[in-house]
Amino acid sequence: MDTNMLTERFVRTEAGKAEISHRSHMLSRPARNLLLMIDSSVSGQAWLDRVSGSGLDDLRELIDADLVACVNVPRGQPQTCLDAALEGWTHDALYTLLTREAKERFGLLKGFRLILKIEGCADLAGLRRVAHDFVDKIAKEHGKESAARFRRQLTLQPVGDRGEQLPQCRL
Repeated sequence: MDTNMLTERFVRTEAGKAEISHRSHMLSRPARNLLLMIDSSVSGQAWLDRVSGSGLDDLRELIDADLVACVNVPRGQPQTCLDAALEGWTHDALYTLLTREAKERFGLLKGFRLILKIEGCADLAGLRRVAHDFVDKIAKEHGKESAARFRRQLTLQPVGDRGEQLPQCRL
C-alpha cells in the first residue's frame, strides 16, 4: 500500500468535474462517490474512511484517469502522475516510444495519423501534449486498463541523457 498517496490531499481536475456531469468513464460506485466527495480539506486516507466501500484501488483509479490531482505537490512540480512520468523523458526517448507504440496499438492508418502528429512536434513540450492525447486515445479505443498500463510503462522506463534511471512517479 502506498502510504504517501494516503497522506496527500486531492482535488478534482477539470476532467473530474466534467466526469461528474457526463459520466464518460465507467467508474465503480465507490470510485464515483469518492470523486463526488473529494476535496483538499482532508487526506486521501480520510476520504477513503468517509466514503463507504471505497478503497485504495478506487483512489488509484481516479488518479490514473486524471480525474483527481494531488495538491501537496510543490510549486513548479508536475500536477498529475502522467505529468510526473513525462518529466523524466528526453525528447528522443519519448519520440521513439510514441512512434513505436502508435503503429503497434492503433494499426497502420490510425497509427500513421498519430505519427504525423508526433512528427509535427517541434519540442519536448509538444511531445508531452501528444502523449496526453495518446493516453486518452488508448483509453477510448482499448479501455482504461490499457491506458493505465501505458501510464505505468511511462513511469518505469524514463532514462536520462547519460543512460541513468530517472525517479519514478508514486502510484
